[in-house]
Amino acid sequence: MATTIVNQVPYDFQSLETEIIAKGGTSFGLVSGLEEFDYKVTVNRTEMYGAGRLPMAEPTEGDAEFDASITVHRHWYHQLIAGARDLGIPLAELSFTMTFTYYAKDQTLHTDTLFGCRLKEIGNSGSHGPDPLMVSMPLRVGNIFFDGVDVFGNTL
Repeated sequence: MATTIVNQVPYDFQSLETEIIAKGGTSFGLVSGLEEFDYKVTVNRTEMYGAGRLPMAEPTEGDAEFDASITVHRHWYHQLIAGARDLGIPLAELSFTMTFTYYAKDQTLHTDTLFGCRLKEIGNSGSHGPDPLMVSMPLRVGNIFFDGVDVFGNTL
């Protein structure tokens, strides 16, 4: 019989550490200016039909589609530019891995790894007032691993 766990760990934005690591292993450090992040995996399955109107028992295995974006403070975006320049890599050619590590006291660390990331777009925004200037960066992602395993069971 299944049991329900109450009082689970209430992860919040303060319990997250994000790191960007360039292809080859050079770390850009923890992303101190992270304002927003979003990533997801979609498995596109196709229903198969025979002569009838109802789908067969199982759809195709499907293809994975990944979508991700981050929004950072402008100062951290400049750190990313400087890191790419130090490596001699144009920003548009920079390939990197992002890790999102969720932690809480006396709990197991959980890390989501976005592998094969490249910038798709760089968007700047801001308005008059005291709010910090932000840079949004939608990402091309090759795979996402949740605690080292992707949605098809492949491991890092």
